[in-house]
Amino acid sequence: MYDFPPDVDLEFAACDHCGAEEYEIVFSGPDRLLHLPGTFQVVRCAQCGWLRQNPRPTIESIGFYYPPYYENFAIAVEEEPNWWRRVNRRYGLWKRRRFVEGFGVRGRLLDVGCATGSFLAEMARHQWEAYGIEPNEYAADYARRKLGLEVHLGTIEDAPFPHHYFDVVTLWDVFEHLHWPWRDLQKLLVLLKPGGLLFLRVPNLGGIEAKLFGRAWIGWDLPRHLYFVPTASLEQALGELGFELIAKRTVATAYQFWALNIQLYLRAHKVGTKLPVEFLTNPVMRAAHAPLFHLIGRFGLATTITLVFRKQG
Repeated sequence: MYDFPPDVDLEFAACDHCGAEEYEIVFSGPDRLLHLPGTFQVVRCAQCGWLRQNPRPTIESIGFYYPPYYENFAIAVEEEPNWWRRVNRRYGLWKRRRFVEGFGVRGRLLDVGCATGSFLAEMARHQWEAYGIEPNEYAADYARRKLGLEVHLGTIEDAPFPHHYFDVVTLWDVFEHLHWPWRDLQKLLVLLKPGGLLFLRVPNLGGIEAKLFGRAWIGWDLPRHLYFVPTASLEQALGELGFELIAKRTVATAYQFWALNIQLYLRAHKVGTKLPVEFLTNPVMRAAHAPLFHLIGRFGLATTITLVFRKQG
């Protein structure tokens, strides 16, 4: 029933949020982004409603689905050969940094799931004391060796940082990749200083694109995405931990994800599978769609949503 390659170990797991094992099946599908082998199942927890992948690859073997050519393991911006991608990436990093700094915070930052370190490098260049956590050996080594960054190879659970150490913790498109997101959020609460800020960018289950593209939506990204939580449920859960929601925004990448969604949808329906994201995201196309995506982002309807929380106490 469960089609996994032989070098990937499979496990069934209870809901990390409430501990319930009972669930209802939502749908199953392939790896639409990288086309690696396997069929993956999304289920809904019968008790709390959180969605998760179950069964799933174990934390020891899921690296099979994160090859060096995985999109998030990008080379340094300075080495990007395409001038438009270079400009686009610089703008996205600038916008993300300015968003964080717009909350009047400075100091020590931890980027969880920092990949090859582009965001960390941007922060370090602007006088932040920046640290990262990255479980993928290739990506962590690149960030340390190429960019000279302080990156812990491992997980949040085994991170060596002291309590109340960070002013800011960021998870950009990372929460959904965690095997134990609820446990990890509790650890991050301990690592943050009182009054410190937590930035979570997550797939937006309530957005236009999730409804429009259905199972081909990039927000599912099976098998790399393991948990899918409605925004309201996530806000409530973090409130229970001692976080106060202070902002909810769309931060950059809205049109980029739209273009990728179109490509995945066409590919899933075997129409125009050669249509490249580069065509959809060239400067002319992006400028033409800018007003529309400004509105989509303004009303919180894009593929991702960024939630900003302050640690109380």
